[in-house]
Amino acid sequence: FETTYMFSCMWLLMPWLKYYICCNPWIFDLGHRLCQQISTEMADLKGPEHVADTARYLISWSRQDRASAERIDLWSFVPHYPLPPPDRRWALGLQAGGGDYPGKFTLIVHTTHAAADVHGVTEQFVLSNSCERPIYRVMLWYNNPYHFLTGWVEASVSNGEPSQRNKRLGGEHPMWLVTGHSPLVAGRGSWTGSGMIDAFFDYWLPVFVREMREQVLGADIANAKYQEVISQDGASHPIAKKGLSSYKDSPTALGDMQKTATKQHKARSQAAGRKLARLADMHLGKMACNRLQSSDLHGAGQLLDGHSSPTHSLSEERCKLS
Repeated sequence: FETTYMFSCMWLLMPWLKYYICCNPWIFDLGHRLCQQISTEMADLKGPEHVADTARYLISWSRQDRASAERIDLWSFVPHYPLPPPDRRWALGLQAGGGDYPGKFTLIVHTTHAAADVHGVTEQFVLSNSCERPIYRVMLWYNNPYHFLTGWVEASVSNGEPSQRNKRLGGEHPMWLVTGHSPLVAGRGSWTGSGMIDAFFDYWLPVFVREMREQVLGADIANAKYQEVISQDGASHPIAKKGLSSYKDSPTALGDMQKTATKQHKARSQAAGRKLARLADMHLGKMACNRLQSSDLHGAGQLLDGHSSPTHSLSEERCKLS
């Protein structure tokens, strides 16, 4: 039900929200706006390459370990940018947004993966001047009716330079958006638009950082270093208090998501999911895994050889130009 509902909201509402409200040149004086969000630091996560690899595990892998999957299932925003096939560096990605009904939806994006290598091509043009290690470029094209924003977005490991050095190896998410100047779309208190999305990532990124740290250092350290920010236009500086126990008398993004999960009876649906997941450990499940994961269907001589994308059959020289 949840997925069907979210897809239905995307098909029905996002084109209207994009072309009538968020990016309408007939009623708004449109311009460009940079919304830069940098999470709190992750300098303890074993270097920029390890930070990038951990982020890809959470965002690009089709399946995580069951405990991680159940924690991610509670998030109010879940990006999934699947790894592209071997002949190209981009793939369509899906974002699941909204914490509670009725405001739950999915979004479609065009994602280029910095780690993808096709015929030796690893080009990743980066606009941000504080990028330590690029991970994704996410294009929100104007002709894509299934995302309410229009712009160029990057997701990278940040060095925090020059103005936020206390966020070393945090996750940065700069967004160059086409937007109006009206508070309806530019205000942080609005229900949509560039201002809302800037405030939202200040809210969501601490939960993402906590999960990143749990993946590398464990839950105890992740909870002890949990830290939120003072959400505002420009640089959103970290709040002085650190650790989930320090926030026990004030609401947190993580606490909000856990309350919403309780309201939606996530424990019940996740219990059913665990039972289904056990099928992969049965004899039939292992046979299916061995068959489906034994070779790349897009490889030479395989079922989808030459049919994975418009560039698959191009020569190496042509592919570099495509």
